[in-house]
Amino acid sequence: MRLLRHRLRQIVTNLDGRALRTDILTAGGMGCCGDLLCQHAVEGKQRHDTDWRRLYAVTTFEALYMGGLFHGFCQAFPLVVSFAGRKLAHGPLQATDSAAHALGCAVVDTLHDGTVMIPCYFLGVGMLQGDTLAEGRANLRREWLNSWAVGASFWMPFMYCNFAYVRPQYRVRLMAVANTVWSVLIDYMAHRSKGRLPD
Repeated sequence: MRLLRHRLRQIVTNLDGRALRTDILTAGGMGCCGDLLCQHAVEGKQRHDTDWRRLYAVTTFEALYMGGLFHGFCQAFPLVVSFAGRKLAHGPLQATDSAAHALGCAVVDTLHDGTVMIPCYFLGVGMLQGDTLAEGRANLRREWLNSWAVGASFWMPFMYCNFAYVRPQYRVRLMAVANTVWSVLIDYMAHRSKGRLPD
């Protein structure tokens, strides 16, 4: 456990500021594109009907969470899976180039999505748009299961491939591109249950 804590601390102390900025800008830009796609292509809004506050909220969340926090998460997930492999005496989980390790990272990501990311999205984006905490919590209760099920079916295979085939320094950027699709999905789900959109 001491080794894991030390390696996790190294992620923060050895932070590559340039890579972090690139990840934040990529994720924010792709999140912005995702919300614009959702508002105009999916919901059918006209250009003059753009919800700018919502666009700001989604873009900010995507930049800070998907770009900023995931910069660290994509480094931490392999460490956690390798640690579990050592504790379980399961060699393939320890080997960062194995299919079992990539699957383990995808499972950790999916568990994280359901317990942390989806609640943060509904509450954070909601409050940035002016919703109260109670409104955000009610919306989360209505949409959590559906968001997690759709997210798991999207992210599990993607993150498996991301950890199996993509070099570590490009994982967050590739995830940000794929997140454009996810942004459209979760954006739609987060706003339809508020009664603002048709089902």
